[in-house]
Amino acid sequence: MNYVFRKITKDEIDRLHDLFPDNEQMWLKYQDMRLKEFDSKEIDVYVIELDGSFLGELSINYISHDLPSETIPNQRVYPQAFRLDKKCQGLGLGQKLIQFTLSDLEQQGYTEFTIGVEDDNEIAKHIYFKFGFIEAIDRGYGDAFDPSDYTLYMRRIQKK
Repeated sequence: MNYVFRKITKDEIDRLHDLFPDNEQMWLKYQDMRLKEFDSKEIDVYVIELDGSFLGELSINYISHDLPSETIPNQRVYPQAFRLDKKCQGLGLGQKLIQFTLSDLEQQGYTEFTIGVEDDNEIAKHIYFKFGFIEAIDRGYGDAFDPSDYTLYMRRIQKK
């Protein structure tokens, strides 16, 4: 299969709808929030695409919202809103999207990455720990889109 990993434009936000849970009202709030974040250059969204359909998304936030430790301009970014179509789970595509995204951001000069993980989500912790998100640096609390409390983990790389 010919999977494409890439960053999308603001005009493509509507195409994320199929990845969002079946709550239309929450989708509309999410869509509105993402469009505003695109306008203010707070986010980028990376996707896995196959035959014109988005199979996964990983949003990158450049501005701290919930915790001041999430981001540092031109140094630290916060991957969030990681979604993968259920029929694609277990195929390694999510990990490929994470790798593609981190590599692209590293090429842009970012050296620190934070990610929020619920304490009881052992599968996510296992995956993120493999990518080097091992240093717990803060504690966060849920919001309207995800009410779960979480630990903020950091990954650091050395500049070449």
